[in-house]
Amino acid sequence: MYKKILENNVFTVSEYIEFLNNVLSNCNAKIEGEVYQLKKSSLGHIYFSLKDKNGSILNCIIWNYHYRMCGINLEEGMHIIITGKPNVYAPSGRLSFVASFVELVGDGALKKQYEELKARLEKQGAFKRKLEIRKYPKVIGVITSKHGEVIHDFLNNLGKYNFKIEFIDSRVEGGEALEDLMFSIRTFKKRTIDCLVIIRGGGAKNAFDIFNNEALIREIIDYPYPVISGLGHHQDETLFAMASDYSVSTPTAAAHLLNSSWDALMLEIKKQEHSVFEKFNTLLNATTHKLETTEANILNIFSMRLREIREEVKHTNFEKFNTLLNATTHKLETTEANILNIFSMRLKEIKEKVIHIKKQINYCNPKKQLKLGYSILRKDNKIIKSIKNISKDDLIDLELLDGIIKSKVYEKKPR
Repeated sequence: MYKKILENNVFTVSEYIEFLNNVLSNCNAKIEGEVYQLKKSSLGHIYFSLKDKNGSILNCIIWNYHYRMCGINLEEGMHIIITGKPNVYAPSGRLSFVASFVELVGDGALKKQYEELKARLEKQGAFKRKLEIRKYPKVIGVITSKHGEVIHDFLNNLGKYNFKIEFIDSRVEGGEALEDLMFSIRTFKKRTIDCLVIIRGGGAKNAFDIFNNEALIREIIDYPYPVISGLGHHQDETLFAMASDYSVSTPTAAAHLLNSSWDALMLEIKKQEHSVFEKFNTLLNATTHKLETTEANILNIFSMRLREIREEVKHTNFEKFNTLLNATTHKLETTEANILNIFSMRLKEIKEKVIHIKKQINYCNPKKQLKLGYSILRKDNKIIKSIKNISKDDLIDLELLDGIIKSKVYEKKPR
């Protein structure tokens, strides 16, 4: 395609340089070499050359914004890898490689940069501030790549607590990831969330270098929401993880951390449920005992009064019998009234307690929720709480407010 354009056109110098730069814009590359002839302009742009062991030299530029983002203080003699693309500067016709990211080469240089930045951040208190995740978080911001298993592991291990997940797809490895991560973090800063989660999987040691970048770390210092970093299994903790409010080793651990307060709440609800039914059983047993005791007392009162009447009849003469009979009748009537009054009071107490127990049972009755549009799923008369407990072709019963639907499982879709 380019050959036809070149053969069929006559260019001005400006047009040809513009054509070259359009072609060169597709020539992104990583180049390794030693820093040579370094100069810094008054605007903060860095001009330098990169040379290799064969003596080849490439003119390079890194603009101030990208230089500050890299968090590296370039010096002559440094061994580096730069990422960028070539460009021809029209006024001079000079070809330069415009770098957008710089990485140090060699464990020694990286370790030195790591320790210097760590000491500086510690002195500034960057690792001290730790925000707590609010109890029962709902809105979770997530930054990671949409490719791979990381996001799936995280979502699959979140509890079924109706979390609202706001997700931004971002590269999480290499110099190209820096701008993605910075943009994503700043985007969530403008939203209302309960917590920000930044996760990635494991990898080689240099795969985590981006998370020792000063500009990236400063984005989460004094961040308005708690930050959880789950940056994979690696023995050297990144400075980003140290500055985060919570640091865990895996995406799964990040999910469990968000579940923890909800899990504790569900456990407490189950304990309270058990306590309510225990209290009900205790109260029911006590009420039954009182009823039995009241019945026995009433029978005892009748029996004792009958014995008293018999004794009085034995020890009186016939002439006094009528007087005694009248007095006895009056006593029986009084006793009857007292017994009925006692029995009525006891029945009223029992009735009030039974009504109270009934209210507690109704309040805790799961079938009450059916009026709100919920349903209860059963298989073989057992309540099903997870799709793991049912299989294709299983026969199931779906209980609604006004009846039961019998159905068959044709497909199940995990969330």
